[in-house]
Amino acid sequence: MNRQPRIVLTELREYRSASGSTYFAGYLGKTRVVMLRDDRAECTGKEVARWNVLMEEPRPREGQDGPSPISGASRPRRAARAGPSEHERRERPAQERRATKLLRKRGTDPDAPLPSDPLPF
Repeated sequence: MNRQPRIVLTELREYRSASGSTYFAGYLGKTRVVMLRDDRAECTGKEVARWNVLMEEPRPREGQDGPSPISGASRPRRAARAGPSEHERRERPAQERRATKLLRKRGTDPDAPLPSDPLPF
């Protein structure tokens, strides 16, 4: 058996909620990671349980005015351009609209053309 060195990505700690449910929580960098058991999922084969891993963006600390730890240094704003038409806005699913709004808030324009990538993959 080939034994590759293992790298610890994060450490999760096991907790019990007030209702007695088990969950795991920890951090990956500054991002909070929570693993919750999905009791509604149907287990198949040899499965014992299913778990959902959720990540939460850290909340700014009280009195912190700078950029959020996730976005890094503040970026210069790009020139404003006309957004999608009213018809396009109505056609997009709500989830996609929220994702687009969050990307723009962090200084990334999801409608901008992709820059050429010098790496050949």
